[in-house]
Amino acid sequence: MATTITTARRVLLIGGGNCGLALASGLQKAGIPYTVFESDTEDQFLRRTRDWGMLLHWGTEYLQRLIPERLHGRLNEITVDPNYEFKPNETFPHLNADTGEIIGQVSMPTLTRVSRLRLRTFLSREQDLNIQFGKRLKTISPDSSSEDVSVSFEDGARVKGACIIGCDGSRSRVREVLCGDKAKPQDVGVTMINHKARYPAEVAKLLRMHHPIVKLGFSKDQAAALVAVVDASDKDCPENWYFQTYFAWWGPPYAEDLQDPRERLRYYKERASKLCEPFCSAALALGDDEVVPVDAGQQWAPFQWDNRGGRATLAGDAAHSMLPHRGQGLNNAMKDASEIVDALTAVYKGQRSLEEAITSYESEMIPRGANEIRLTRIVAEKRRDMENKDPLILRGLQKADPNAES
Repeated sequence: MATTITTARRVLLIGGGNCGLALASGLQKAGIPYTVFESDTEDQFLRRTRDWGMLLHWGTEYLQRLIPERLHGRLNEITVDPNYEFKPNETFPHLNADTGEIIGQVSMPTLTRVSRLRLRTFLSREQDLNIQFGKRLKTISPDSSSEDVSVSFEDGARVKGACIIGCDGSRSRVREVLCGDKAKPQDVGVTMINHKARYPAEVAKLLRMHHPIVKLGFSKDQAAALVAVVDASDKDCPENWYFQTYFAWWGPPYAEDLQDPRERLRYYKERASKLCEPFCSAALALGDDEVVPVDAGQQWAPFQWDNRGGRATLAGDAAHSMLPHRGQGLNNAMKDASEIVDALTAVYKGQRSLEEAITSYESEMIPRGANEIRLTRIVAEKRRDMENKDPLILRGLQKADPNAES
């Protein structure tokens, strides 16, 4: 007999990032009971300083499926610049970061760039989602006396539900429980600085050269640089615009070698000083007291874990952590959320068992996520050679075909 989800047996969503919130939105739209458990406090959740832009393209249709129709016409509110009208086939330039020559344009239907924080705020505030804050997951265990799953939190709270979905990011605690030692993400040898900053008005205007939203550059020194708007909603005040500056390189020094913030900033400025505009000024115009974060580039590819009879699974970065080189993370997360809502709707209607529905979701998601991680890694490696014209690079932001060979 098919397992049903009653009000008492809600879906437990661990993590209130954009995947978890989109999934909550879809469940609420479908009338399926749920609760989001977010580790941050509410203040941290809505005022997190580490914001960045994300590319949204083929995932748009899945986001639209998840949110109420009344919000479809307001998706421009989540873009990094609500005053900019994205074209049906928007193109973003790729530059030789040493010379400033435009070496290519990446195009994708419905291509937009959205703010991580704006999307989070839009999803959480516009729908009155059921979110509990300050909930750090401690344990997960199937309930021996019922079909429920039981979770406990570091504050002592304990909750039961029909199933648990780990949407808790690239260092997922749910993934650790499901996959044990195999849950650890793998370093790929690239180190990344990713920073959000404001600039004096004249510098801010300069940073919008080549394209007002985003541009990406590649250097002969096996480095990549990005300058992108994060928030330009204050149209007439460039000094209030926020930008995302990203710089990544292969080989040493690694993240652990740059733990001193002053040394980290010095290194970034020294490397960027050799690049063309706007990548050069994006670094050199930063104040001496700026603290730029540094992270090791890591990936984690999914495999078939024990989903506890459908009572536990993963979605978004928790299910497939990938490098940013193809702009696929958010799009795959939106598809994950949409597929899970469809799966649980079938359970809610008594059409499938929970185990059948979740296993079916995983049978599609796992090869899709694993292939995207493989493809993104290949593209990242090939882009180390700025002159590389491999057709794989020219796929740009296209959705990966799980059955395709590289």
